[in-house]
Amino acid sequence: MPTNPSARRRRRAFPLATVAAAAASAVALTSCSAGSAGTTAGAAGPPVSGGTLTMAIPADEGCVDPQQVLGRTQLAIDRAVVDSLVYQDAGKNEFQPWLAQSWEVSPDSTSYTFHLRSGVTFSDGSPLTADTVKANFDAIAALGPKARLASTYLVGYQGTTVVDTLTAKVVFKAPNAAFLQAVSTPSMGIIATASASLNQQQRCQRGPIGSGPYKMTRYEQNQGQTLARRAGYGWAPKALHQGDGRLDEIDVKIVPESGVRTGSLVSGQTDLTMEVQKADVTTLQRASLPIEARSNPGLPQQLFVNTKDPILADPAVRKALQSGLNRQELVGSTLTQYQKIASGALSSTTPGYLDLSDRLRYNPDAAKQALTDAGWMPGPDGIRTKGGKRLTVSLLYGAQLYGFLVPLMELAQQELKQVGLEVTLRPLPDADANAAWISGDYQLRISGLTRADPDALRTGLAKLDPQLDTLLTKQMATSDEKTRMSIVADAQRLVIDKAIAIPINELSLPLAHQPSVHGVAFTGDSLLLLDELWKTAA
Repeated sequence: MPTNPSARRRRRAFPLATVAAAAASAVALTSCSAGSAGTTAGAAGPPVSGGTLTMAIPADEGCVDPQQVLGRTQLAIDRAVVDSLVYQDAGKNEFQPWLAQSWEVSPDSTSYTFHLRSGVTFSDGSPLTADTVKANFDAIAALGPKARLASTYLVGYQGTTVVDTLTAKVVFKAPNAAFLQAVSTPSMGIIATASASLNQQQRCQRGPIGSGPYKMTRYEQNQGQTLARRAGYGWAPKALHQGDGRLDEIDVKIVPESGVRTGSLVSGQTDLTMEVQKADVTTLQRASLPIEARSNPGLPQQLFVNTKDPILADPAVRKALQSGLNRQELVGSTLTQYQKIASGALSSTTPGYLDLSDRLRYNPDAAKQALTDAGWMPGPDGIRTKGGKRLTVSLLYGAQLYGFLVPLMELAQQELKQVGLEVTLRPLPDADANAAWISGDYQLRISGLTRADPDALRTGLAKLDPQLDTLLTKQMATSDEKTRMSIVADAQRLVIDKAIAIPINELSLPLAHQPSVHGVAFTGDSLLLLDELWKTAA
């Protein structure tokens, strides 16, 4: 059915945990009223244009194609370059027109017809047409698993029909009730046909040609990127400011060491730093530098369990993992106050979230009893055995993206050892870790999955349990929202009760910035909106 834009509104981030009172002025975040400037703490006056924002980020995935990357920080950068068909507001999770001015969804959710906005151009001067949309979706389908998120959003894709120059009809072989949310993400963002027609590696290295307010003018692997403002941008969703981007340029630097990123911000060498770590929070607070975050929707950071593995196929082992982890200690000791303890199979900012914290309580005695009842008996060193097999599982992680979680993983090792379960760490280069995950070559894997729709359960946990698959397929085929959310609630309970995944904490990428940086706001899937930022004189 056609949609109508909601009233113009700007959203601010809210802190995920109370910060020390002495630093409250540095990190307090407030909700701005409709049509306001969306500034950060303090009255900075109306937004101004101009200037360069220098931004430090921790890693480079070796790819800047939004339809292929996984990292949240890179997706935020791509969000400033690449627009989507629709926009998902962070406040009420409403969908607003963007590149599509309206759309219709078939009653069975097997087809979506998008009526495109006229006059939209990409940074190479080419126009947005229905042919462009078709080229994008066909290219994602051709990329397959290399489009690691986007390909899962297109499951069952039958094809795109060009109805006319500005009308595209996307058809699925089976219902896809979550597709509207999917096309709001940068992973399904629309790039120019010239970009979509490149091969996979060329797309990674050349950077996307988008229709957004900025264009990528430089990408040097492991060094940085530069975004330059486009002139004449005029098709932002109503929730965001209208017109050109406010900054002249965004200079992105790769700075792997979190302490160096923090030092550069404190010394005034950079304007904004991403992915603030626990060790840096006190330094930033003492310098009165604002820290802001929004909990990511979707699957919390968790231990993904390969239920097909001979050891982890045993439900007692999975339940021991779930009951044997002290989430309060893990999160409180190794992460910032901006990472909430997971309280269910979905993060609390996800539509349809169900609080299941009562089923996730730390109970090492219950973990031990479950293992004993299943025949896993303590060995001489305390690690349990059964039929001569030692209770040992490996934990896979990408060394670059998830290296900062080593303290958390080491503490988890200690906690699980107390119940007789041995965990060995298995670091791999990010690309190899992703390949191992896709091929099923893992026992446990630490990660999360961000998506502002409960269909994140299907994206992350498909083919791990037949009963769960039945529920997740059913919710995808249900167009009535109330009925769909009821099915999603059953799926969440099943994930926890059968320990199909072991939630730890809600994902969040805290950022810190100079007081001269204003307009911090997030999308519905918790990406920083770089095009909303602006600067005043320091």
